[in-house]
Amino acid sequence: MSIWKTVLTLAVIFAILTGLGFWFGPKIYKKIQPMLPNQKTPETIVRVELPSRGDLVELIQAPGEVEPKTKVELSARVSSRITELPFEEGDTVPAGAVVVRLDSTDLAAALEAATARRAADAARIQVQQARIESSKAGLEGTKASLRQALTDLERQQSLLTTGDTSQSAVEGIQQRVDELTASIDASERGIKADELNLVVMKHSLEVADAEIAQARDRLGDTVIKSPLTGILTKLNAEVGEMVITGTMNNPGTVIIEIADLSKMLLVAQVDEADVGGLALGQQATVRINAYPDQEFDGIVESIALTHDLSREGSKYYKTEILLRTDGQRIYSGLTADVDIETLRHPDIIRVPSQAVLARKVDDIPLSVRDGNPDVDMTKTMGTVVFRLVDNKAIVTPVTIGPSDLTHTVILSGLSDDDQIIVGPYKVLENIAHDQACKDEKVAAAEAEAEKREAETKGAEKDEGAADEQAAPSNDDADDSTTSENADDEETTVASKANGAEG
Repeated sequence: MSIWKTVLTLAVIFAILTGLGFWFGPKIYKKIQPMLPNQKTPETIVRVELPSRGDLVELIQAPGEVEPKTKVELSARVSSRITELPFEEGDTVPAGAVVVRLDSTDLAAALEAATARRAADAARIQVQQARIESSKAGLEGTKASLRQALTDLERQQSLLTTGDTSQSAVEGIQQRVDELTASIDASERGIKADELNLVVMKHSLEVADAEIAQARDRLGDTVIKSPLTGILTKLNAEVGEMVITGTMNNPGTVIIEIADLSKMLLVAQVDEADVGGLALGQQATVRINAYPDQEFDGIVESIALTHDLSREGSKYYKTEILLRTDGQRIYSGLTADVDIETLRHPDIIRVPSQAVLARKVDDIPLSVRDGNPDVDMTKTMGTVVFRLVDNKAIVTPVTIGPSDLTHTVILSGLSDDDQIIVGPYKVLENIAHDQACKDEKVAAAEAEAEKREAETKGAEKDEGAADEQAAPSNDDADDSTTSENADDEETTVASKANGAEG
């Protein structure tokens, strides 16, 4: 029983050791491999480039949509039925041309009615003016009579003092004066009332004039003309359809759209994070999806002062870029992308942005970082690239400047003839100082040379095999010759024997 326990224990220990060997063996071997005699450290294949010198342009990228710089949507200002549409979609429409006619029967009748009402108001005003003039003439007669009565009253009062007239005569004239005075007061009040009525009538006449002007305008609205020369890009109605006018919250029927396609804009949606770099007059390059083989130059013409919200809820600012189309007709509504040039840096050293890496300052070898002006010892992270020197990756601190979509400016730390490791990205993620590396172009050339050498050896081997196959044929020929000689010798011997017998 104890033997079986011993065997089982040994089996378990063997299994554990075997598992540990499979798990840790490759890792341990990888660690000690460089220390083993006659062991060559494997070289990592990398992509190498020299820094390039030239201009670097800072860009703002944004999506957008192509629209005409000038377009108008024509709607009806009166509700009526369409009687004529002289143009079709795609037609060139000159400025001032009639593009829509609406039924004007009701509006013409309304104009006639307003004109008739105005004429009636004017006639009433004339009657009122004549009445006022008559009342004023009668008032003047009454005033003249009053002046005469006052003169008579004064004379009678003088005669009454001398006893030449009676008291009753004086009283009679006084009564006449009172009656004339009362009549004048009544006439004056009547004239004022008539004059007020005349003012009201004149205001009514002005209202009638306004109604006529409105009716005339509404009648004119049945004829819609193009305000510009352009292309009829949309036709949303047919002859016989009823069009309605709009309100603030309920837009009316848009009958047609006319656009000047000779000047096109890209209305770009610039993210709020980039809008600070925009300025009027900046150069832009526009790529329209419908024209994949073309790029269009443009210039920033306007920048919105307030933001809009995208469907995702992010803020953007509408930026209009005037396109240079050189007479080519571009369709409205096309999707496009734009690169807006915000700043240009001339004659600088630049490397692919992928090659610029962040590394902890403490991980940079002391021999590299000590006294290096491109290493800020007060910071945790530093910016480095890796140079390929004698087939080794050498970490190199650099000071960087701005970048565009693909490259980063190197302000210091590199020279024009340094070989920079720029990829692959997976290698750059884990590359280390002094790591053995080989340029992929050199590796490819060596592989090609090895391939040609292998092909040459293969050809020589095939040629040797062919020679070996040809060798047995010569041996057969020698054997045949030997056989023939033996036969001849036998014949000669037989002849000699026959001669002896004779």
